[in-house]
Parts: sequence; structure tokens; C-alpha cells
Amino acid sequence: MPDMTPGVPTREQLLRKVQDLVPVLKQSAAESEKQRRLCEQAVTGLREAGLFKLWCPREVGGYDLDFTTQIDVMMALARADMSACWNVMIGCSLSAVMATGLDDAGLDEIFTSARWPVAAGALKPSGQAEAREDGFVVNGKWGFGSGIHHSDWIVANCLQYHNGDLLKPVKPLSAVIPVSQVQIIDDWYVSGLAASGSSSYAVKDVFVPKHRLLSSTPRRGSPHNRSMFPRLPIEHASVSLGGARHALDEVAQQAITKRRLTDPQTVSTKQAFHVDLGRLEAEWETLYAGVRDNADLLSHALTDRPEKADDARMRLRAICAHTTERCHAIGVKALRQAGAGAVHSSNVLQRIVRDLNVSAQHVMVSDVSYEDYGRALIGASTPV
Repeated sequence: MPDMTPGVPTREQLLRKVQDLVPVLKQSAAESEKQRRLCEQAVTGLREAGLFKLWCPREVGGYDLDFTTQIDVMMALARADMSACWNVMIGCSLSAVMATGLDDAGLDEIFTSARWPVAAGALKPSGQAEAREDGFVVNGKWGFGSGIHHSDWIVANCLQYHNGDLLKPVKPLSAVIPVSQVQIIDDWYVSGLAASGSSSYAVKDVFVPKHRLLSSTPRRGSPHNRSMFPRLPIEHASVSLGGARHALDEVAQQAITKRRLTDPQTVSTKQAFHVDLGRLEAEWETLYAGVRDNADLLSHALTDRPEKADDARMRLRAICAHTTERCHAIGVKALRQAGAGAVHSSNVLQRIVRDLNVSAQHVMVSDVSYEDYGRALIGASTPV
């Protein structure tokens, strides 16, 4: 495999790239929501800025960023448009999964073209894979294929079958399939994150050669990006933090001209508004600091103290779950302060709140996070 290590941009350079994209993302957000996928100009901007490379190994041309830089870059994207950030989050994760799990022949096929390979996929192993000489035949249907409309590949998580029967013990398998061999199902009609384009998709009798199967043991990458699972809660919290930050920006700006009924004074002059805004800002800063500090602790544990990594990962996942919940609450309170006019589709606050609500539904930031952390705190065993 050829050496593809690029110059890696600094945190400041990446944030400038995001800032340059903000006008495009904000202007296209409403239209993207109508289309139920990102507008072409948004996708083009994200690709040209290299923002799908954030946590891929550097030997394949990625940036392999540390957790705290990832948080800040993702948050800045979500501050402009949560759906755009969601697409980057999924695209970055699945590109990294391919880059860490493929063998050299697979990398040569997928990572050596001028176009950076963006992938979609779902965690649930909804596919069936049957062994053939030099590969597997895959069938299946998956949901929540965020970003699939602009992706080049899918990562298809499957279970192995033989003559139509599930192998026992269960054997998972992850296969990389070109989107050209995938049927995209137009079923993404949702209340929030509509522009994420998270349509279902299916494959029928697709042969996957062995070099496009992912190893269960990562082959390359730094300790903090070698596996996607420590990183997933951080990604989701970052999206919500960016959305809540956008909501606070908007309500503060709208309060300058907002008047309630016959009141001659604007909302921005009211003591009650000052108290609420100050409280919400303080809560947001606390959530951001908690995620950032604990992500940094996990990164150090993965690198220097692997025996502490499981505890750090469990604690961080619970913190990220709490963050997504509270960011949604911040958005709801911001919408409330903006008054009845904020319910109109022309007001960005209603879209932010809907996006925050859907973002908080993901299993990575569900109540399971609290259950696992609480059980660990008292030394309880996992129930059978």
C-alpha cells in the first residue's frame, strides 16, 4: 500500500474550514430538510473541506484527531446545521471503520482514488452472509443509513448463515459493499434530523470478496480511534452540544426585537429573560466541560492506562447521555422564550428543537448508559 500520510490540519485550521462553510450550511438547511437529505452544495462543501477524514488513520490519508479536537469541530458543524454534522459524524465513523479493518488489498481498492471514500452503515447486524469460495454472498435490509445518498460504500453488518440456517455459535461479519449494488429505500419521513437522509437500504445476492471483509481486530490507527465504540457517545454529545449552542445564539438574538403582545419593551430587557439565559448558558458550559474533560481522560486511559479504559468509557457514555438530554431541554427552553412566533417553520429554533429531540433517541445515549454506570459504581454483576 502506498504511503498516503498528508499534512494534518490543526484544530484552528479545521475550525476555520467549518466557519467558511457556515453560510452554505445555514442557507441550505431548510431546503435539505425538505429534500430529506443534504443539498448537493452542502455535501460538496463538506467533501472539499476534508471533513470526512477526521478520525481515519493517517497512513490512509486521514487526520486521526484527538477526542477534544473532534468535539470542537463536530460542535462547530452542528452549530450551523445538526443534520450536516450528523452526516459528517456517520461518514467519518464508517470511513474509519473501513480504514482500520480492511486488509491492504481492500485499502488499495477503496482508499487510493482521488475521491475520499465516504460510507454509510448501521450497527444492527440485519444481513445474512453465506460463505462462498473467496468471499461471501450477502442479503439483507438495514435501517437508519444516514448519509447513504452521498456515500460511496456501505458497511453491512451481518450474521453468518449456512444453507439458510444461522450458524451457532453466532458469528458476526462486516462486509464493505459499493452503493451501486445497494437498493436505497425512500422511507425517511421523520420529525427531526430529516436532512440526515437516513433511509433504509437493502442488498440481494451481492458477492463480497474476502479483501472487502473487515477484521474483528483493528489493523491500524491510534488507540483512541482504533475502535468506534469509545468514540460514539462523544460524537452524539457533540452534535447535541452544537445544536443547543445554536439555540442559545438564536434566542439571544431574537430577544432583541421580540415583544410580547402589547408590551412596549423587548424580551431582551426583561429580568426574567436575563435569569433564564444566564442559567441556560451556565448549564451549557458545564455540559461542554464535562464531555470534553472526560473525553480527554478516556483518551489518556486508552493510550497510557488501558486497565482504566473500561471505567473511563462507561463514565463518559453516561455523561454523554446526560448531555444529550439536557441539551434537548436547553433547546425547549430557548423555544419557549422565543414565544409563539418560534413555532413557524421559518423560525430556525423549531427545527433545532426537533433535531435535538431525535438526536437524543439514539441507543448510544439511552438509559442503558446510566444503568451500566450505576451497576459498575456499586460493583453489581451484569444480569443474565
